[in-house]
Amino acid sequence: MIFFDLDETLFDFKAAEYLAVNDFFTQCVEQSKLNADDFYQLWCEVGKTHFDRFLRGELTFEQQKIERVQEIFHRSGVQLSDVHAQEYFQIYLNCFEENWKTFDDVIPALTALGNHRLGIITNGDSAQQRQKLEKIGIIDYFQVIVTAGDIGISKPNTEIFEYACRLAEENPADCYYVGDNMDSDIIPCEKIKMRGIWLNRKNKNKNHTRTINNMEELQNYFINESVTSKSGLV
Repeated sequence: MIFFDLDETLFDFKAAEYLAVNDFFTQCVEQSKLNADDFYQLWCEVGKTHFDRFLRGELTFEQQKIERVQEIFHRSGVQLSDVHAQEYFQIYLNCFEENWKTFDDVIPALTALGNHRLGIITNGDSAQQRQKLEKIGIIDYFQVIVTAGDIGISKPNTEIFEYACRLAEENPADCYYVGDNMDSDIIPCEKIKMRGIWLNRKNKNKNHTRTINNMEELQNYFINESVTSKSGLV
């Protein structure tokens, strides 16, 4: 069975986020002392802080939305109530959802892998991650979908990988996991004997036995070579 990460592996999260933050900046924070690029960097920094708190169970998914917007405005000297923060976040979210899409190589690869059982293991809120899969048109490719929000456990905790394998009724050693992040995807999945395949879209200067630069390489591997040392992915 082949499991996949979602954000930045199948779903072009950063492109959607960048466009949405710029739209939000234009609509809501034109009087900020920051320019649009600096505001985007601040949004990413603050967003990661509060989303990590959600993954650790310190905040609900809704609370992390509120607190990230409140912190961003607080840094400009503006205090927002929870209600106003929710309203502002909804403006961002509308822009974000309008820009959801897969990477261009995803649907051809998933279609070509139709003879394999496919699954998703992803951090994030259960409803939103499934909404992404549905809106970008790929949810029907997957027999098993596991999110951190489903079970209260997030990557890099190995328990989420173990849970997904049990749900799929598969031995971890018989499963592959494709992800873009070495620390939260590849290293932890390999601790339970899954075969991690690092999707290195940005050509980072790191080495791993099973590395691909795009989904076409993954497609060619499973279709044409199965499990062979020639591909370097065994």
